[in-house]
Amino acid sequence: MNPLQGKLVRLRAFEPEDDPIVLGWLNDPEVQQYHGTRYPRGLVELKRRNENPQGIRFSSANFAVEALDDGKLVGEVWIGCEHPEMRVGDLGITIGDKSRWDKGYGTDTMRTVCRFGFEMMNLHRIELHVFSENLRARRAYQKAGFREEGVLRDAVFKFGHYMDDVVMGLLEGELILE
Repeated sequence: MNPLQGKLVRLRAFEPEDDPIVLGWLNDPEVQQYHGTRYPRGLVELKRRNENPQGIRFSSANFAVEALDDGKLVGEVWIGCEHPEMRVGDLGITIGDKSRWDKGYGTDTMRTVCRFGFEMMNLHRIELHVFSENLRARRAYQKAGFREEGVLRDAVFKFGHYMDDVVMGLLEGELILE
């Protein structure tokens, strides 16, 4: 089984032609609603982010998420492990193509990237943070097997109010593939 492919998506490296699409997501308030992003971003900043001379590596693997049915870029996902001896990865995801929301792309991306993390990066645990109000994401994470492990109360201020930051984790062997 291809470790970078799920049922709906394929994880791949970013290409220069992806930049205008990603830039649109970065500046779309609806897409960025549950991200830490607060300020508009420009093409120069995006290109600087993509010109990382070290490329995809264990401590920071950022993948483009491509739909299998039509080959279109639908999102991005990041997984990394700063301390290999701990075998704990951090994870972040954006499904930026709003026409793909609520159609299983987020769940399939989570399952694919977690399978990659366990099988290819030798991780034992994968964790993430999600705003308490982001119910769509929380459902996708739970479908992949993530469990809520704690809540950081009023830890995020955005759009004029505080939200809780929910910590979720997935251990090796807990990934739900169906």
